[in-house]
Amino acid sequence: MARRESVAVAGGGIGGLATAIALAGRGMEVTVIERAERLDTRERGLVLSPDGVRAVDALGGGLGDRLRELGRVAPPGGVRLVMDPGGTVLAEEPIDPPGGPRGGPRILLLRSALQRALLDEALAAGAAVLLSSGVEDYVTHDDGVTVRLSGDRSVECAALVAADGIDSAIRRRVVGDGAPVYRGYASMSGLTGGSVPGPRLYTFEGRDIRLCVTPVRGDTVYWTATIASPPGVWPAKGPDRARRDLVEALIGWYPPVVELIGNSDPHGIVVTDVHDRDPAPCWVDGRVALLGDAAHPMVPVLGEGPGTALEDALALADALGSHDSVPSALVAYERERMERTTALVLAARGRGAPGRPVGALSGSRGQEPRGQGEVTGAGHGRSGGIDDVLGWKPFPSRSRRLLPPVPGEVSRRTPGRSAPGKKPHIVLVSGSLREGSTCDRVVNWCARRCAEQDATVRVFEGAGIDFPAYRPGLSETRHEVGEFLNELRSADGVVLVSPAYHGTVSGLLKNALDYISDLREPVPHLDGRAIGCVAVGAASGDAEATLATLRAIGRAVRGRPASVGVVIPRAPGSEEEQTVPREERLLRMLSQILWMARARPTPGSPGFLDTAA
Repeated sequence: MARRESVAVAGGGIGGLATAIALAGRGMEVTVIERAERLDTRERGLVLSPDGVRAVDALGGGLGDRLRELGRVAPPGGVRLVMDPGGTVLAEEPIDPPGGPRGGPRILLLRSALQRALLDEALAAGAAVLLSSGVEDYVTHDDGVTVRLSGDRSVECAALVAADGIDSAIRRRVVGDGAPVYRGYASMSGLTGGSVPGPRLYTFEGRDIRLCVTPVRGDTVYWTATIASPPGVWPAKGPDRARRDLVEALIGWYPPVVELIGNSDPHGIVVTDVHDRDPAPCWVDGRVALLGDAAHPMVPVLGEGPGTALEDALALADALGSHDSVPSALVAYERERMERTTALVLAARGRGAPGRPVGALSGSRGQEPRGQGEVTGAGHGRSGGIDDVLGWKPFPSRSRRLLPPVPGEVSRRTPGRSAPGKKPHIVLVSGSLREGSTCDRVVNWCARRCAEQDATVRVFEGAGIDFPAYRPGLSETRHEVGEFLNELRSADGVVLVSPAYHGTVSGLLKNALDYISDLREPVPHLDGRAIGCVAVGAASGDAEATLATLRAIGRAVRGRPASVGVVIPRAPGSEEEQTVPREERLLRMLSQILWMARARPTPGSPGFLDTAA
């Protein structure tokens, strides 16, 4: 496949963003097309299997390390307790023993954290993200695909990847197998504080209810209940009533687990019916391919759904990068992935329904109804055949994509308004009044990096924004304020750097940003401009709070904060401390800002990115 041919990816979920990373990292032009106005930020937990962990490590860019920081790493050799409703231990289930087919760590984290990390990496790799645009249909040609979008728009590309989920519109064209199949039970999940009774994994088996409890970060616990039920009953209740009804159904169960669910915030509860599909006979139509849940949706019992989508992304990128023809590459991708995922879909289906006796779900050592037996598998046992498809590993040829080296310092460029195809203009603002402060050094370091990427820059150090207290209209009489607002008016992106004063943003910076209220012509406020946020402070808790406040201010003035925010105790290159990891994070943030600045749409066109969610 030609190095710069374009690929459209339908769907901005885990599979779609991972595909964007893998393809853009191989030099392809990628556009992710997402129907929603913003990417899903609902706080749901997930367990990334050892196969999935190997996949994110293979995607590169430090993604695996970041996910380990965001979640909780469960090393191989741990144990999940399987208990009856009263809390009696029925069995101890080894979790991916080191010598087993999937031996390796798992990462327990929030789905939103995984998606944000994938988005960061996709943008850093150069992928575009188009929101509020659904793929409705496609037309294949000998040399490309016309992708028809909502709103009577279309895009042309060399290949179309359908990562748009179990209800994929593209799958209806490729496979035509109707609606997903309800599997006899609903799923309810939520987040709360505490644990039952410590930081371990638990499964409680009842007659019609199975409850799984997983710690994901700190004292935050993610729980999932699967409930045997006719279709539509539990989703129709809504989150609050469903939570109350579940608590009532659990009367007589182990009290700490009932309390755990009762204390959950109903706003964070997700209630769905569980569906899957029969394995498809094909995933490919010429230059169109299915991926992730669009190709092989499975019930969420083996914990392989997110991981297999990540694996698909790597396999697809390898195929497109190693074949001269797009159709032949997609056929090779289908051939590589179909057998493994088919086995997983069927294995998950056979182990998914709640209410089965533990012995029926376990290996031979878990038959004792109340003994300290052992069960094997992903929560509910495995039987012969499943081991053959576990233990996926990336090809040796896949290597980690490294960030480009930082060139030497260059002088600042003359600021000026950018136009399509021209240099973006970036304004960088320090919130410290002290001359030569760490904040000043950070903004100047970032300015040099932006200039090296062919952007024009304007730096405002703290002394340059020491304005009188904000009053409406004062910018018309104060030259220095007017100059500041004119630079913001001409900017395509803004970088804000604040010292962490007890977890707040500096008053100097907040006052300067208050003047943005006077920006009304030709556009109001910052009108969707990209905003990078950096908090400087040695106390990580204070700095994290400052960063969160800074991002909130960015949204309040109608900007779009980059997904990557940076907390840094010292300026890059400080002799007192090794700062390379923080420099890489700063570079990743600046890469996002520059991409968003270049891609900033004209008023009235569809938004390319809404990471303010």
